[in-house]
Amino acid sequence: MVRRSVFLMTCLVLALGPVKALACAGHLYLDPDEMGFFAGAVVRMVGLAPPEPIFELEHVEMIKAVVGEEREIVVEFARPFFSKDVQLTVTGTENIKVLDEDFPLEERVGTVRIRFEALGSGFETMRFTVTGQHKGETVREFGRIYISADDKVDAQDNTLQVSGR
Repeated sequence: MVRRSVFLMTCLVLALGPVKALACAGHLYLDPDEMGFFAGAVVRMVGLAPPEPIFELEHVEMIKAVVGEEREIVVEFARPFFSKDVQLTVTGTENIKVLDEDFPLEERVGTVRIRFEALGSGFETMRFTVTGQHKGETVREFGRIYISADDKVDAQDNTLQVSGR
């Protein structure tokens, strides 16, 4: 009797459960906030959604840069009240030169301006690592910005030639 009721309950959950919640979260990029109250709660309870970040970073996902010119990215951060020794470390791939790599996050909420220069054209990434102490444990979280770097284009090269044929 107990087996049968467990089997029926399992079939009911599988039949009524949202398709996105049953799939691999890494491939479908599940966002429980977009699934409604009940489906989002199920996704969080089952563990298919990533945990909420402790140190929050707000930044653009992709930026364009010109090779040889210095650019700046503004990153907004927020950290819990009881966290300490929080630091942001920025690294770039081989064609991205980050001018300032380490930023201590001493305030609870604020912004950081990250200056960088693209050394070559192509698609590159800039990776953020936030480390700090929270509730007695060392926490490390990551972020990433994709950078599309192009060579400088002269205005004369942009003209089109049209033939009379």
